[in-house]
Amino acid sequence: MNDKELFSVRQALVQTWLREKGLDGVLLSRPDNFAMATGGRRNFIWTHADLGSNALYVPREGAACFVGDTIEKPRILDEELGVLGCGAVDYVWFTSTPAQAAAARFQGKNVSDDGSLGPNVHGDLAVLRALLTEEELGKYRVLGMLAAEAMTATLDAIEEGMPEADIAAALAHEGALRRCQVPVSLVAADGRIARYRHPLPTVGPLVGTGLDEVRVRGYVMVVGCFLREGLVVSLTRFKRVGDLPPGIADAYDRVCAVDALVQEATVPGRTLGEVFDVLRDAYVRMGFPENEWHNHHQGGATGYAGRTCKAVPGCPFPVLDTFWPAKLKAHFGLDVPFGSAFAWNPSGVGVKSEDTFILLPDGTREIVSETSALPQVHLDERVGRPVEAVKSGMAE
Repeated sequence: MNDKELFSVRQALVQTWLREKGLDGVLLSRPDNFAMATGGRRNFIWTHADLGSNALYVPREGAACFVGDTIEKPRILDEELGVLGCGAVDYVWFTSTPAQAAAARFQGKNVSDDGSLGPNVHGDLAVLRALLTEEELGKYRVLGMLAAEAMTATLDAIEEGMPEADIAAALAHEGALRRCQVPVSLVAADGRIARYRHPLPTVGPLVGTGLDEVRVRGYVMVVGCFLREGLVVSLTRFKRVGDLPPGIADAYDRVCAVDALVQEATVPGRTLGEVFDVLRDAYVRMGFPENEWHNHHQGGATGYAGRTCKAVPGCPFPVLDTFWPAKLKAHFGLDVPFGSAFAWNPSGVGVKSEDTFILLPDGTREIVSETSALPQVHLDERVGRPVEAVKSGMAE
């Protein structure tokens, strides 16, 4: 499947959604939805913003259109959308907004993913962001390999006394060398690992009066999200450079076992809520407090977003949706096998486990973020039976 064929499938998927919802068009301004609808194209400049600098209008019938100012139009049409056969609705930068331009050009019942044109349907599009063609699953394999390489290279460079900020810089550098963005780089050394589940690396001028940047002395946690062609791989790894606090080695193995059990439970036909029930039981089974999962979100479905849906108790989100692929076939005659991707991240005090795996259309799971150069956790011993998942131990 080439880029244009992939775009045709993605556009047909969005148009199927529009038809089933009784809508005439949707304006997509968020980079995750823009990428989802185009097979990985980019509409952003400021990488930390929720909205891109331009938008894509997908009509119920006909071709999608770039909607944006004349600053962005040349590059977007030359390098992102032109080869896909998209039209264009443009304006001089100070005269309009994408929503205003779309409202003036496209009549009918329109919606958007930011509430600027009709109702905000970002949440409703989550299931489309999670559906991945075999071509996109192949991209996930490549991205996972690159993310694992970048993480391994970063860990290799960590030495005792290295500042957290330098570790984060190394992670971003190694990602960029492999043509990946690193929108999330969390680093915590020693005591900060136990205190914070989302530890931004300490940076001198920002950490408060009299507080120095933290340097690793015993062990360090490195969290990275790697973005390429709209898809995201998330993984967490640890490195030991000195003495570990009492109980950390054991807790690390146990939280990896929780992760392995949840991966195993992520099967077609289940909802994320049903998998979440397994996760809660796994925490207790592996010796963690019953409410440990209250202290951090546990991950869930990924794809065209860091998490297309974060799992919560009772969550109805399907592990592998079959409704929309069936509707796609009914509306467009396209019989496309879809898979999905997932990243669970169970955590405890001072420990965490996170990998990204893809679920193929036949239900087969593949961990794409495996770091084979690191030692492995003996999961079979922890769980008491053979398990499919592979989890990396701490780097030394």
